[in-house]
Amino acid sequence: MYKVIHWFAILCSVSLFFVGCSQSPEPHAKQTKTKAFLEAVAYDEKDYRVDEKAKIEIGNASYYASCMNGRRTASGEVCNLSLHTAAHRTLPFGTMIRVTMLQNGKSVIAKVNDRGPHSKGRVVDLSLAAARKIGLIRAGVAKVKVEKLEEL
Repeated sequence: MYKVIHWFAILCSVSLFFVGCSQSPEPHAKQTKTKAFLEAVAYDEKDYRVDEKAKIEIGNASYYASCMNGRRTASGEVCNLSLHTAAHRTLPFGTMIRVTMLQNGKSVIAKVNDRGPHSKGRVVDLSLAAARKIGLIRAGVAKVKVEKLEEL
C-alpha cells in the first residue's frame, strides 16, 4: 500500500511540474485584443469643453497598480485598466476630467469612477491606459493639471 501511495505522489508531482512549466498562447491574443480595445475607449476632445466654473487643480498624479484590475471601484464599476478612468477625492463619479502632464504637455480625458488617491500630495490616480497615454508610466509620479470638463 505504501508503494502505491508513493508512486501516486511522484506521478502527481511530475504532472504538476509539467503543467506549471507549459506556456499558453492565450496572452498574445489578449494583448492584441487589448491594444485594439485601448484605441476604441479613448474619449474625443471634441465632445468636451473645460468647465469654466470649476477650479483647476495642480499637483502630483500616479497610476493604479495592476492588482486593482477586476476589482470593484468606489462607484461600483469593475476596474478595467484598459479604460481611461481616474480616482479623485471629491469630484462626483462619472465626471470627465482632462489630466495634462506638465513636463511634456500631453493630456488625456478620463472618467472619475473611484476615490483616491490615498497618498498625501497627490490629486489624481489614473488607470494604466490613461497613464500610458500621457507618459506617466516611466516617471511613476509627475506634476499634472486637472481640469473638470463638461459635455458640449
